[in-house]
Amino acid sequence: MGRGKTLTMPERAQVDLMVQLKMSVSLISARIHRSRTVIKSYISGPVAYGTSKSTGRARKLKQRDERNVARAVSNTMKSAKDVGAEIQLKVSKSTILRTIQRSGNITRQIMQPIPTTALEPSWLRRRSKCSIGQRARRT
Repeated sequence: MGRGKTLTMPERAQVDLMVQLKMSVSLISARIHRSRTVIKSYISGPVAYGTSKSTGRARKLKQRDERNVARAVSNTMKSAKDVGAEIQLKVSKSTILRTIQRSGNITRQIMQPIPTTALEPSWLRRRSKCSIGQRARRT
């Protein structure tokens, strides 16, 4: 959940003054038009107020696992599921795909078509080999 705006310096000075005058938290919050929660958190620790950072959700894969994924994928045509099985990761394939995309070193490319000579039907290749062999025997 997002955080609201912290108290400004003038608001902090007003809260300090009202606390010295022994005003209640409800009365202070009504005077400055801020929530009781923000007033209570400022009063409980004015020096540390507004310094904590929101760390966010922890990642499923640690940095070492991300490097292992990048190493396993580089210069291969493995699927995300194959990579997860090879490294023995217990994460979804979308997490592995996201990790690959985030790495930046690995790019997704379209495979190049194979040369047309390899597309010759096998019977044609066999016949041409036979005819060469027969010619060799005749001479």
